[in-house]
Amino acid sequence: MKKILIFKPLISVGGAEVAMLNLVKFLKGYEIYVGYSDFESQNPMIEEFSEYVKVNHISNLLDFEFDFLILATTHYHTIPEFRNLKYKYKYLWFHYFSDLNKSVFTNLDELNNLDGIISVSNATTRKIINIFPFLEEKIITIYNLIDCNRVLHDSTVPIELELSNELNLVTTARISVEKGFYRMAMLAKFLKKANINFKWFIIGDADDEKAQHLKSLFDEYKDNFIWIGFIDNPHNIVKQCDYSVLLCDEETWGLVLTEAMIVGVPCISTDFEAAYEQIENRKNGIILSRYRLDCYEDEIDEIVSNKNKYKEAVTNYKYDNDKILNQWYIFLNQKED
Repeated sequence: MKKILIFKPLISVGGAEVAMLNLVKFLKGYEIYVGYSDFESQNPMIEEFSEYVKVNHISNLLDFEFDFLILATTHYHTIPEFRNLKYKYKYLWFHYFSDLNKSVFTNLDELNNLDGIISVSNATTRKIINIFPFLEEKIITIYNLIDCNRVLHDSTVPIELELSNELNLVTTARISVEKGFYRMAMLAKFLKKANINFKWFIIGDADDEKAQHLKSLFDEYKDNFIWIGFIDNPHNIVKQCDYSVLLCDEETWGLVLTEAMIVGVPCISTDFEAAYEQIENRKNGIILSRYRLDCYEDEIDEIVSNKNKYKEAVTNYKYDNDKILNQWYIFLNQKED
């Protein structure tokens, strides 16, 4: 049986960690390990990973020889223990663009030593090839698996919300500049100017000074914004809203957008390239500019008046996990023992 090590520091909970968990849930027929590198990790997902695979600090995995090392971080080369791992094939599983100037993409020797790159969207694949044409023969696209049954189940867990009778929005994201909170403040300004009665639920951490500063942008909308913080189950809140809103700078794949549509909620997103693989603009959701924020005023009527049209468009939304899982099996079986 082939051994697979999926490695990530596991210092936070985000889209990459969720993608890892869903992969180890669904992938069968392999001996899978999850390795992490920070001894102080309090990541609540470690316990969840342990239900499906073997989880250990990377320093305790140095005596093993793995068939596949799958790196779910672009900073693996900065971790000393990584150099002593034993493996046959090494792949980068690319989930995010942040801090590329500090990542393996500044180290051409490391890039050349990779056996390949797994990208989570076609847009991401194109972007990497545009920057590093020599990687074109090494990169493949496989969308992330999503535990649709769990998302649907979690969305039915009862929770009481004080909802607006006109418009309800939800954003599931850490409170940081790149997640688009300045854009959200602009959209809130125009909603208020149009006298829209709205509630906007924010699900994400706000435990540092920068996050608190971003929250202060919304002081004049205290009656409209509900700051919930991080919770394990955002889906029961999302299900009750008219739109899931993600106005970020960039995403390789907006996981929260797909999860919202799975529970029948349309999305408002910025125009990062991968958003067009998830949303059909003006058909099952709305895509806004990242740069022309004044134009948000022109979108208020569309957002409010056509919320039921967009909700109906995602009522029967389906996500093709079977196709994605088959792509993983093809990828892992391409190398003979």
